Parts: sequence; structure tokens; C-alpha cells
Amino acid sequence: MGGKLYSLRMAKRMSQEQLAAILNISPAAVSKWERNLSKPSIEMLWALADFFECSIDELVGRTLVQVEKVGMYDEKKFRLSVIGEDLLKCSEISRAEGLLAMGAYVPKLKSGNRFLAFAIPYILNLYMEQWESEELFQFLENYVTTLPEAEHPEGNMIVAVLRKIFARESPKILQELIASYIGIDYGEKNGIISEMLKYTRQEIMDQYKNKKMYSDNTNLLEDFVHAGDFEIQLILRNLDNVTLTSALVGASGKVDSAFLANLSDRMLYFIHEDMKHWNGTEEEILTAQKKVLELGYLCIDNEEETED
Repeated sequence: MGGKLYSLRMAKRMSQEQLAAILNISPAAVSKWERNLSKPSIEMLWALADFFECSIDELVGRTLVQVEKVGMYDEKKFRLSVIGEDLLKCSEISRAEGLLAMGAYVPKLKSGNRFLAFAIPYILNLYMEQWESEELFQFLENYVTTLPEAEHPEGNMIVAVLRKIFARESPKILQELIASYIGIDYGEKNGIISEMLKYTRQEIMDQYKNKKMYSDNTNLLEDFVHAGDFEIQLILRNLDNVTLTSALVGASGKVDSAFLANLSDRMLYFIHEDMKHWNGTEEEILTAQKKVLELGYLCIDNEEETED
């Protein structure tokens, strides 16, 4: 974990003293973490994961095998797919209205990707100053190297596709280029993802209002109807998506709504889609619900101890 924490801190160009000040701890504690002489508490892990915008598993160097098999979509490919949609829209705008028209689309980006939001105006500004195209994209590639490692695939795809857009390549070539960064199944998923993004958050949530439990036995999570958003968010931070999907399939609509309301838009889209296509057993539901229940007790107990 020490090496990972060091890399994340350096990517933000922060000193140990600056990170310590944000976390309200001593610089010596940060130094010990980075040298693997001690480990942060669970509360500090949550704070670090939130600050560096990563999961606790990523922070401690654990590979989430389960997250990589989230039903129809894994999170990384889903994110790349939505960025791909934005890039194709940029291509469409540039072909119809000219390259400079892409700048007006930045506030409307579906992906919310920070590098794409930076790259479009950056490259357009230098383009208007009549810089050499190859030089522009070399600078942009350099910026990719300054991103957190997890964002490198997104940054590399954005630079490659923007380069093709400026070269006036056809939409078909752009589609294939995006597919090469996401995987061979992108062509099949692309249409489904486009359909998913047509639904608003409220339209998805409305589908769970009157949902019934899978069976009378799958009622282990019903008490979470009375839990607050903070408690549910604590659980979600430490819950893998496969378990969440299986658990919610068996719960009532009220429980589903309580958990889904605390997900980001993108996570809501594909958890909802996974629930629609779920085809497991009651035993799998009960196993997942027990995990959620145990995690709920653990998170709440830890929070109470912290308050004491």
C-alpha cells in the first residue's frame, strides 16, 4: 500500500505535510504508511479513498476480481464506452459545424470526464494559434502521463480519437479505434449503452416503486428502509457490485430505492441493467444479503466507536 499511496500523493504534487494537514494527522503518520511501517485505520482508509477518488481496494493494492465480472458491464469499460459516445458526438459536431464548434459541447459531456473537458478547449485554443498539429497532440500526450495511473487508458483513447477527428477521419474509423481501446465486445455493448443513457435517473428509480421481494425468505435487508443515507453510503463504499446486484434483486422496491438513490448516475445505470438481466438462485440472493447485513453492522459499529 505504501507505494500506491506515494504514487497517488505525487500525482497530486502534494507533500506529506500537505496530505497530513488535510487528514488532520501528523506528517510522521503519512511517512510510516508510505514506508509500510504502519497501516491506516478503516476510517482513514475511507478518507484517503475519497480524497484520491479511488476504491479502498485500489488503495491497498487488492485486485477486485468480482468487480471485473459485473454482469454485462464492468465499470472501466462502461466509463470508456460513455467517453467514446462523447467523442463520437464531437466528431459529428465537427463534421457538421467545424472543429471549433466542439468547444460548445464541453458543458454537455455525458461522461463528465475531466481530461476530455480539459483536452477539447486546450487543443482548440492552440489550433486557433496555428500551432503544428503533431506538436499539439504531443503536448496532450504529455498531459496524459500526469494523470493518475487508473486514468491513463481514458486519456490515451481521448488523445488518439481527437487526433483522428482533427484529421477528418470517418466515423467508422473512429468507432473501430474506440472499440480497440475498450475490447472486442464494445460493438455489441455500444448500442445497449446508448439506450441506457436515454433514461433519466428518475425514470430508472420509478421502476422500483412497487417491486416485490423475490420470495418471503429474501427479506434480510428490509430494516435498511429506515437507514439513513450516510449509513448506506458507508456500506456501498465497501461492497462489490456483484454482491450488491444479487442482494437487491431479492429485496423489496423500498430497499432497492434506498440503496440505488445513493449511487452515482453511471453506477445506477449498469447496476439497474444487471438487475434486469440477473438469472441467479434464491441461495445466491440470501448469501449476498447476509454479506450486506454483516457489512452494515460492521460499518455502523465502527461509526459509533468513532463518535465515542
